[in-house]
Amino acid sequence: MGTGKSDLFASALAVVREHLGLDVTYISEITERHMVYHHVCDPAGRDDQDNARLSAGDKLAHKQTYCHNVSIGNLPELICDTQAIPFSRELSVTKNLNIASHIGVPIQLKDGRVYGMMCGFSHTPNKTLNERDLATMRIFANLVGEHLDEKIRTEAIIETKRRRVRDVLDSGSLEVVFQPIVNITSMQTVGYEALSRFSGPGACPPDILFAEADDVGCLAELELSAIEKALSAMPRLEPHRFLSVNASPSTIVSEDFLQLVSHYPLQRIVVEVTEHAQVVCYEELKTALAPLRRQGTRLAVDDAGAGYASMRHILQLHPDIIKLDMSITRDLDSCASHRALVRALVSFTQETRGHVVAEGIEKDSELAILRELGVHKGQGYLLGRPSMQLPDLPESDLRLRA
Repeated sequence: MGTGKSDLFASALAVVREHLGLDVTYISEITERHMVYHHVCDPAGRDDQDNARLSAGDKLAHKQTYCHNVSIGNLPELICDTQAIPFSRELSVTKNLNIASHIGVPIQLKDGRVYGMMCGFSHTPNKTLNERDLATMRIFANLVGEHLDEKIRTEAIIETKRRRVRDVLDSGSLEVVFQPIVNITSMQTVGYEALSRFSGPGACPPDILFAEADDVGCLAELELSAIEKALSAMPRLEPHRFLSVNASPSTIVSEDFLQLVSHYPLQRIVVEVTEHAQVVCYEELKTALAPLRRQGTRLAVDDAGAGYASMRHILQLHPDIIKLDMSITRDLDSCASHRALVRALVSFTQETRGHVVAEGIEKDSELAILRELGVHKGQGYLLGRPSMQLPDLPESDLRLRA
């Protein structure tokens, strides 16, 4: 449970405890066989050696708890003196926790289910507890229930994402397609970008699934699976062509990534870092990439021009390749500022001995403008669609577009 929710529940329990004059207040969850105590407000802690104390994380069998017996009607919600009621007097927990008075109400969710109980007790009988105190407890229990609803919905969403990602990983339904990267001056294919695709029930677009994998802590596993499948196709690639794979900074800095790519010819691998990927520490990322780059691996920054992050990546990482976002490519004929950006990036790469690759080329007019601006490489449906195969593309057919 998030820190914000925990703080809210702790505050609610503290207010109820003080307002009603109780010694201990707590929130419990009803599970199949136990009551689980997630939040406990007990300032006395375990300093009192004469009696056990209730702590967050404790769980007790249903029949031994006030919560369960109140919820099923064996005990009333308000008990001023537990010794006055035979059922509560005989409960072992009455003596173990020194419960002399008890008050508790159910925590109900919006769908009508009872999540658990919000309760409190005192170590001495409290004859002043009354229906107004029960009403106060219900107000706070309703507040807790509203926030628990949000927590449960969030957890359900996370679980759905986790299950979807695990299904892909466990079923092997991840597929890789290859889109040609073309020298738009000679119209020859110089390499391919490996792109992930997902099939099967519940399949969703790659950007969504990778984002969900990040949400549930499986991003590196999913990316490494995609990279491994892509690189396994390298023996079918003509020797002078490279293969470009996508990886987030967190995956690149992992030992698993280094071990995986080291099994392949590093001088033919391009590692793409996307604009959307957050870099926590550029120095750590540069350190992880350094041994690969020394052996010929090239670094590309993807989605350049789509946002501020890509420009920061470019300045910090000094990439060999700057990949122009398709949103820039498609507006070149109508947007002077985009043309100016491309000229600036081309000039920058000339100074840094890199080059620009334009993504999303779909029209001959886009191709012509890119040539005029000094861009030498590109990819897009005009030049070749993604395919599961790595064919020997007929270069003569591409030259017809020149």
